Amino acid sequence: MVMGLLSALPAMAEETPVAEGDIEVIQVTGVRGSQAKAMELKRQSAGVVDAISAEDIGKFPDTNLAESLQRISGVSIDRVNGEGSKVTVRGFGPDFNLVLLNNRTMPTAQVAGESTRSFEFANLASDAISGVEIYKTGKADISSGGIGSTINIRTARPFDTRDLVATIGVKAHHDASVEEGDDVTPEVSGIFSNTFMDDTLGLGVSASYQKRDSNNKKATIDGWRQNIDGELNPNAVVVNENKNPYGNTFYARNIGFASQDVERERTNAQAVFQYAPNDAIEMTLDYTYSKLSDDANMDTWGLWFSGPGNATYAHINENGTFDYVTEVGGDYSSTMHQNASENTNKSLGFNIEWQATDNLQLNFDAHSSTAKAGGSLGNGADNVFFILGALNIADKTYDATGTEIPLLGANYGTLNPNGEPHLLPEHYASLFAGVRAGRNKTDVDQYQFDGSWVNENNDALSSIDFGVSFTSMETHAQGSYTGPISAGWYGNMGLWQDDVSYVGLGSGFLSDFSGGGSDMLIPYYYTYDQQAAMDKAEALYDVEYVAAPWQDDHRIKEDTTAAYVQVNIDSEFNNMPLNIVAGLRYEQTDVTASSMQQEAQQLVWLNPTEWQTIYEEDFSYSHETHDYKEFLPNLDINLEVVENVIARFSYSRTITRPTLGSMRATTALTPIPKVGSRTGFAGNPALKPFSSDNIDVSVEYYYDDASYVSAGYFNKEVENFLANTIETVQYDHLRDPYAGPAAEQARAELVANGETPSDEAVFQWLIDNGYGNADGRVPQSGADPVADWNISKPNNVEDLSINGLEFAWQHWFWDTGFGFAANYTWVDGDTEYDVERVDEQFALPGLSDTANLSVFYEKEGLQARVAYNWRDTFLSGMGQAEAGGPAPQFTEAYGQVDVSVSYQLTDNLSIFAEGINILEEKKRVYGRYKEQMLLAQENGARYAIGARYSF
Repeated sequence: MVMGLLSALPAMAEETPVAEGDIEVIQVTGVRGSQAKAMELKRQSAGVVDAISAEDIGKFPDTNLAESLQRISGVSIDRVNGEGSKVTVRGFGPDFNLVLLNNRTMPTAQVAGESTRSFEFANLASDAISGVEIYKTGKADISSGGIGSTINIRTARPFDTRDLVATIGVKAHHDASVEEGDDVTPEVSGIFSNTFMDDTLGLGVSASYQKRDSNNKKATIDGWRQNIDGELNPNAVVVNENKNPYGNTFYARNIGFASQDVERERTNAQAVFQYAPNDAIEMTLDYTYSKLSDDANMDTWGLWFSGPGNATYAHINENGTFDYVTEVGGDYSSTMHQNASENTNKSLGFNIEWQATDNLQLNFDAHSSTAKAGGSLGNGADNVFFILGALNIADKTYDATGTEIPLLGANYGTLNPNGEPHLLPEHYASLFAGVRAGRNKTDVDQYQFDGSWVNENNDALSSIDFGVSFTSMETHAQGSYTGPISAGWYGNMGLWQDDVSYVGLGSGFLSDFSGGGSDMLIPYYYTYDQQAAMDKAEALYDVEYVAAPWQDDHRIKEDTTAAYVQVNIDSEFNNMPLNIVAGLRYEQTDVTASSMQQEAQQLVWLNPTEWQTIYEEDFSYSHETHDYKEFLPNLDINLEVVENVIARFSYSRTITRPTLGSMRATTALTPIPKVGSRTGFAGNPALKPFSSDNIDVSVEYYYDDASYVSAGYFNKEVENFLANTIETVQYDHLRDPYAGPAAEQARAELVANGETPSDEAVFQWLIDNGYGNADGRVPQSGADPVADWNISKPNNVEDLSINGLEFAWQHWFWDTGFGFAANYTWVDGDTEYDVERVDEQFALPGLSDTANLSVFYEKEGLQARVAYNWRDTFLSGMGQAEAGGPAPQFTEAYGQVDVSVSYQLTDNLSIFAEGINILEEKKRVYGRYKEQMLLAQENGARYAIGARYSF
């Protein structure tokens, strides 16, 4: 997002004695110097603050800022495509951490039908920032919004150095996973900064560009459906060993595999103009710009499991998991996806500092910032998919009894007389296509007036800080999905035999997981040209695969007025230096929410596996308002008990505003109402903010210029957590043909004839007996029962207590050039997800222990660093796409090793090499139990070499 003055910093560490009378001044630069600077900020700050200085960020082998932040104790990250994306601090996820740019609240946006407060760090190149401060305790003079932390990203200014800075850097990237993209992709960055007219005028400009090509391979299950065993085929053989105390069962929706090629481009730029007409006034005008483009093409293939009604054999383990199932029928699908999105961020800011008198400093800051995200495939589309499937499956089996990826096998209707493969091009037919679109825009306008009065008298009161501010945030999110658009509904087998191509997986595909590689029972799939296939189908079926008009349309506006006062006291207690900061912040927030409302009209059974909700064409907009007030006190006490040993106590009250998606002013029903997955969501604009009373206690020992050890305890008592309450709702005009008298008659006749009452068989019976329409679909009828919908609505109903311990040790071994930094964070709380239950329950995603270890060497122009980051297993999300009810996601423990080496060839030129995730750590996500895999993904290593020249 931003490009600072980092590139201008020296790349090597030196110790240069400078004589000033009898005083020797040691100037330390490089990694050790930057760590000393960050340590000093931590030492001098009120409350608990961690920091990363410019050199420290620049020398971490990281792709973006999130990957640098994870080195700090208590900070962990979520990764997308192996790259840092969102930040969790002390167990509180992205929505609970406020991100500031130069102390300004930043907007964020995502490609979706709802807005977000979760800052996307993929927009930020790690070498684009001059420094970062992470405030883990609240302060009155810092904007509210972060229960977990407030993260302030700083960009440098020409007046910071008042010297000429001119630097250019080039880097060549290689991603070991790449297949279709370029083996080597570029990164270029440059900066110019200088002051003029006797240092009264400053100008800084900077820019960077990075391109990355990669591939990721994964296995997925869309969800484990809950308690659908009542539909079990009465002729099926079932071995039931279920010991779930509630009798709950879980059944896999599908087993799928994917190979995705991704191209990512990131552009950052900034311009800064500063003017100081005299010693008392300093003005700054700055503009920041970022753009992130993602383009991806993905092959997916696998088998869909209709449910127990199609089963001929099943085993239910002691957890209630259907861990081995055989079902009749089905198709081996081959779905192609095009994905493309673009995120842009722009910020224009103005700041004026005025030293009004010797003891009064005033500051005014204003900015207008915008974040936009949207699909870039045309008309806001960010995903277009097209489905082919091989209709040669007699029955299929999934086996989740003993491997990390469930084994997927099949028996075939006809066998290839020439041997494998038994799925051939002539077996393929086309089903349907779909287009999803989304765009989101968030604007923030903020005006802040701050002042600081310094007490000239020699007493304990050293200064008083005060200020007022006004922040207006307005966000607008839109989304749509076309629903299934016909591509023949599998009525054209053989049509595509000249269009598909065989792909053998070989023994390397997902071989890091048991169940992948040579374990795979169907070690091949068929690919095709997606665009050519869609063009062909559009001509054949007189359809268009284009984005639908917006179906989700939500606007939320928050206006927050704030005022604060903060007292700073410097004193002594029993001859020990004592610093106290006490403050109070008051805020009032006014909320206005408006959403488009479109009434559901009817349910249609499209084919054995697909359903659609038909909506009225007309729509209207809701309008709801709400307001709330908050008093946020803070107290920080620092006591230097002996020289260089500081004890801290902090109390603060902090808030995080409700998630924007939960504040929508409408009720929406799913457009894909599959049996067991008929859900809806009702927003709640009247939600209260989350609030937390925080206590921190720590002891820190600073025993050398860049060496220290610290230990701390924290406790957070949080109120007003959101929990979704689910209510079963019926709408008289929405009826269910799946449970209607005609469908029940079909099942009875099939069972009486000794046949399996599969969804395919029931659907075909309805069509054959006149219950379908002219399009070959089964619409609802007046004789069908009213459908049940599980409507989820968020409410402030939960409180919890989180506590933890943080340990950190940073040490340099005298003048050897060797050093290390290590930290460990343990967190716990009265929040735990009971996997045996299937009702709605509250738990805090993101809570996990974390650890970091970095070992480095820096001497005579050579720098080397090895960094290890680890995060324990944690609850990573609530909800599974196809669970049909509340369900968790757990991410397994993850550890990653990164390395970097640099050498200063001359005073102006340095060269470097980097390696990220060099051990190619894999990622696995599961549901309630480890056998319930949701995602298994391999992540490739990333390497770079480059050079930086300073003029």
